Amino acid sequence: MMKLYAQTDFDENRQEKRRQITRALLMALPFFVIAIAAFVLRIEMLCIAGLVIAGAILIFLHDLRIKPALRYGRYLAEAHSGLTRRTVGALVRIGSDLVYQDGVYFHEVILNIYEDMAEEGERRFLLDAKKEIPQEWLGRDVVVTSHGSFLLEAELVEKKA
Repeated sequence: MMKLYAQTDFDENRQEKRRQITRALLMALPFFVIAIAAFVLRIEMLCIAGLVIAGAILIFLHDLRIKPALRYGRYLAEAHSGLTRRTVGALVRIGSDLVYQDGVYFHEVILNIYEDMAEEGERRFLLDAKKEIPQEWLGRDVVVTSHGSFLLEAELVEKKA
């Protein structure tokens, strides 16, 4: 069985959020200090410029660095708190292109649950872009555990003789 997530994933995400928030605050801090000093000294334009630059840095870093970490943490919490479903099928394809959904990047994984491999039997799952399934599993029967379409676990089906 290949569990795709462990407690370390949650811990790493928590540390990444803290690191990005701290970085943003430290980068904006000098401009806040300039704005406060200018306010005390009654230099209106310098105060405004300091606040504008500090705000711009916070908005920019929030959108670029903090928000992706927050979205990934939300995805981890949601995927591991709801109902799960096990699906058995042949692993048809693991997409190489990234799919963006709910603020997180994924790879498409296609399973076919029909014996005759009819196209109607294909089921689409989303695999976290940071995780991978071995390419040797292509064409073999696997059991996947998912929350909605998000893949949580995968394992090969052992053929009984």
